[in-house]
Amino acid sequence: MSNRKGQIICVVISFFCGAFLLCVFSTIQKKSIGTPLVVKGYIVPFVFGGLSWAIIGFYIGLIKKYNHLMKERLNRLESILPICSNCKKIRKPESDYKEQDSWIPVETYISTKTSSSFTHSICPECMKKLYGDIIYDDD
Repeated sequence: MSNRKGQIICVVISFFCGAFLLCVFSTIQKKSIGTPLVVKGYIVPFVFGGLSWAIIGFYIGLIKKYNHLMKERLNRLESILPICSNCKKIRKPESDYKEQDSWIPVETYISTKTSSSFTHSICPECMKKLYGDIIYDDD
């Protein structure tokens, strides 16, 4: 079942549960004060109960969805990552540290786990360290 269909089903079920409950409470109230039970008297409780519970069900569904997405993101980004102190490659989770293909560049790891992409540049400190006097000044 697709996520959208699941949301629609949840809202419909919430609508009828809310409508049913408000009609039950209305019946209890009418019986306790001795008012006659007529179908026409249940239109407002049915609609109001249904709509209010449908709205609540919709937002509970959204909260569950975003909570799940947040948990996924936290699990991907905030776990402890073994990283090489020299070349900064990251070891794939659940892999043998001795295997060469277990280590991947940090850019590759982050790009596969998120929607981020990388471009390379060089900071001024590294530029000076690598190229020294060859740096062009804008004088």
